[in-house]
Formats: sequence, C-alpha cells, structure tokens
Amino acid sequence: MGEGGDPKLAGIDLVTSYILGVIYDDESLTLEMDFHLLETHPRYEAPGEGADGCYRKGFIRFADLDDLRLRKAKPEDGRKLDYSDIYSATIDGDYANIASGWGEIELTAQSIQIALD
Repeated sequence: MGEGGDPKLAGIDLVTSYILGVIYDDESLTLEMDFHLLETHPRYEAPGEGADGCYRKGFIRFADLDDLRLRKAKPEDGRKLDYSDIYSATIDGDYANIASGWGEIELTAQSIQIALD
C-alpha cells in the first residue's frame, strides 16, 4: 500500500499503481490513477494470463488544501521519464507525500477521496 495507513487505501498497493494524470487548482489536487488491487481488496479479480496484476482505474482527490508543494521532475538530457511510475507514497491522515516520475507532491488536505471506476 505504500507507507501510512489510510483505511481508504486498504487492499491497494500505491507503489505498484500508476499515475495517469494530475489535475490541480487552488482548492484541490486530483490524481487520475490505475490502482493495483491486492487480493484483500473487495473489487479484486484474478488477473488474466500474462497480466501483471489486478488494476482498476480511479482517482485520489485531495480537497480543501492547507498546503501544497509540487516539484515537477526534470529529465536528464537524453533520458526519458515514465511519468506514471510511483517511487514512494505516504498518505496518512490529512498528509500525503508521493514521489513519482511526474515529480514530488507533498500536501495537507482536509478531505481525501478515493474512488474506483
């Protein structure tokens, strides 16, 4: 699940999930995700042959932001970044810190919503 213990993320491994998009404004930040579900998740289905795991699209929405810091990744010359990769993730209470190919996101938010399609 990554670090931290937010019960909304039970059965989801964030570090092996993928960020599909980042949308933010002055009041909220939304991460469009391809969540990697573990066998303990209620929506888990056994992956088909050749699949790496059970993945479901969804989002994490952080609203009523108290603090937001974004540090976009800058690829070294000639190197390509996979913006979707997640290197580490901590979501605990109202705090989140996610390091990814996209960059580093650190925030505190009054509301954290997680939804699967």
